[in-house]
Amino acid sequence: MRPFFEKTNKPMLFGHRGYSEIAPENTLPAFSLCVEKGIPGVELDVHLCKTGELVVVHDSNLKRVSGKDVIVEELTFEELRKLDVGSHKGMEYAGEQIPLLSEVFQICGDKLYYDIELKASNTKNIGLEQKTWDTICAYNLEKHCMISSFNPFSILRFNRLTHHALPSAVIYDEGKGVPKVFRHGWGRHIARCSYLKPDKQQVSKETMHKFHEKKGYPICTWTINSKDEAKALLELGVEGIISNNPGDLLNLVKQYKRG
Repeated sequence: MRPFFEKTNKPMLFGHRGYSEIAPENTLPAFSLCVEKGIPGVELDVHLCKTGELVVVHDSNLKRVSGKDVIVEELTFEELRKLDVGSHKGMEYAGEQIPLLSEVFQICGDKLYYDIELKASNTKNIGLEQKTWDTICAYNLEKHCMISSFNPFSILRFNRLTHHALPSAVIYDEGKGVPKVFRHGWGRHIARCSYLKPDKQQVSKETMHKFHEKKGYPICTWTINSKDEAKALLELGVEGIISNNPGDLLNLVKQYKRG
């Protein structure tokens, strides 16, 4: 099975929204900490705000991270920049702002690999995929990025406009926010993706045989924070692990090889 990226021969370890166990998720300190700790990759989320900027934040509603009951897509970038998305993690992070994807690339560059989750709520083309691709190309990070989404139509659109230039995946779990038809990876037929990104609860010997061994999909799974869980998944043959506390798993992941 080929690795996600050309220069890697080990399973990939990604910091979930950066090093979110320590720093506030999806902020520049969280991504910079991954660089500092030698974590090879980060998983992050991108939305388009009202004025069209590509911002890095997970939830569409920002109440959880900012205390304000507001929607990313309904605010201008200037309005978003006024929000404090760090204090919820600790007062040492007070005043941290929602970053642009371009700012993450400026600071971390090719020191990291990036799993970029596209936050698209429906099938409408709002330009999210094009702006994401343009930003990746502007920083010459094509060989350092992979794309994923719960929305298979967003992945299909990205793959069409880029001619399948990057590894891409549908994300899925059995959560209420995921349509039943997409809860077990069926969205791959729409997305024409190259790997799969299931919740760890759906990774088993049987599913690895079905998707990994028989159908040839590399598997990247989330969110793994214990060494025992990580070891069990690596023994099954997963190609990628996403963790809130990736530093605890780094030495373990280094023991495994792929390709």
